[in-house]
Amino acid sequence: MLVPSEIISVIEGRPVAGTLDQAFVLLTVDAEGVPDVCLLSRAEIESDDREVRMVIASRKARSNLGRSVRGTLIVVVNGVPNYLALVRRATVEGRGALGVAATVTRVIRDDIGVELHPMTFRVDEQLEVVERWEHSEALFEELRRLADKCIATPPKAPDRQGC
Repeated sequence: MLVPSEIISVIEGRPVAGTLDQAFVLLTVDAEGVPDVCLLSRAEIESDDREVRMVIASRKARSNLGRSVRGTLIVVVNGVPNYLALVRRATVEGRGALGVAATVTRVIRDDIGVELHPMTFRVDEQLEVVERWEHSEALFEELRRLADKCIATPPKAPDRQGC
């Protein structure tokens, strides 16, 4: 399934110091089946029409995605929540974080006519340092290279280190 362009538009870019920015909720499930929440900023997510890429620092979310390969990302677009069902396609590890490339298997627009305001946070000037954006960008680049390789040679089955 292709990632809708309006979702890509909300995810793209980086938070700007002094502004309010959307916090994206990533839901995973632990070994006992209990949902876990991981909050991500736009500096930790990127997308094109083929996949969503995330850099996960949370140990619990990394463990959950390593075991179950599935998650749900919530993105609010123009007051409407969108739930993206994700399946891990590839991972790369580096500097205490896990880069995850995920295929979107389903998008549910939960539009019942009630405007929803997304969870937001005030972007602190230190966020770039705390979230280690330069490390995230390196993981994103590696995941993009894997995606290009996988398109050239379609995968047979999901692999932790590749297609």
